Amino acid sequence: METQYVSYLKLEGSFEEIGRQMARKIRERSAILPAPEYFSERELEEAIELYKTYCPGLIQELEGYADACSIALSDIAYTWMTYLKPHCSSLIVGGSLMKDGHTRLIRNYEFSIADEDLMLCETKPEGKYAHIGGSIALFGRTEGINECGLAVSMSSCGFPVSNLEGMRPPKVKGLQFWAVIRSLLENCKDVEEAMELVQKMPIAYNINLYIADANGNGSIVETMDGEFSFERISSKSEKKYLCGTNHIVIKSFQKFEPFAMRNSIVRLQTLERFMEVRKNLEEYEVKKLFLNKYPEGMSVYYYDDWFGTIKSVVMDTSNRSFQICWLGQKENGWEEYRIGTTFMDQTLEKRYEREQADATFFEKVYL
Repeated sequence: METQYVSYLKLEGSFEEIGRQMARKIRERSAILPAPEYFSERELEEAIELYKTYCPGLIQELEGYADACSIALSDIAYTWMTYLKPHCSSLIVGGSLMKDGHTRLIRNYEFSIADEDLMLCETKPEGKYAHIGGSIALFGRTEGINECGLAVSMSSCGFPVSNLEGMRPPKVKGLQFWAVIRSLLENCKDVEEAMELVQKMPIAYNINLYIADANGNGSIVETMDGEFSFERISSKSEKKYLCGTNHIVIKSFQKFEPFAMRNSIVRLQTLERFMEVRKNLEEYEVKKLFLNKYPEGMSVYYYDDWFGTIKSVVMDTSNRSFQICWLGQKENGWEEYRIGTTFMDQTLEKRYEREQADATFFEKVYL
């Protein structure tokens, strides 16, 4: 077993004050990375306008951080860089399938430890909804739940999109997933509002976006090179759950990319088999599934292949709770946080193991 430190950050005030708090509280300046030559002044201006329209307050936060660190706005990695390739699983379970009646959004997040924030934030921007969520590129969010009970998470839909060499180049100008998730958490109270906002957003990343609320509603939104599709559930719908991994799961949308990694198909089938036979589901059963090792469960330890479980998360939309188990290890335990009650700045040590992936894990399979 190896050890790893994870951090927790409590942020509150105006967006500019939050930016300055991050600069003061975080000693490592991992968010600072000078913009490459191709990121011109014109592209910076386009990015700023996009953030102002769809992520109100973000520019003030970036400016507060830049001013506190005495750097140019363009030298913050978040401003220009799309370097991520997360591989994740998510499950929305309607309250009618849960023994306690609470709708939940559950997710595993896989990535490389060396390139992950390993940070959980409680953020309370003035005039916006407070939320608890995992940070990415410091200013973005990988998932989260807000004070209204709106929960949001994601997984990559197909091969990850990036401006970096070797990745799938973006086909449209737009936002990356971390900006979309944070904007939904800060500006929307339920699935209806989130769907209205997300359909207005130009989204450059190919994403499976999962949204659930305290009214028992859920949605999975898929984007592929500027195209858009979605599926929804509610307390009145026949289907009571939604799930996805790292390929297109909406059948009518699969014509845009009719293949997937073998592991993505296996993980989706595992989720579907689990849900098809479940009624009066208890939370511990879902937690067990997400911590069990692949292929019986969702967790994997292939960190050298950018495919190691960073965290397992359960978000309860009824009691607004955010539960996390770091690094897919049951030995690290589940921690529960609620907005305004149990969160504080701290750094904790967690343990994890590292394994090597079999070559078939990444094989391409046609749907």
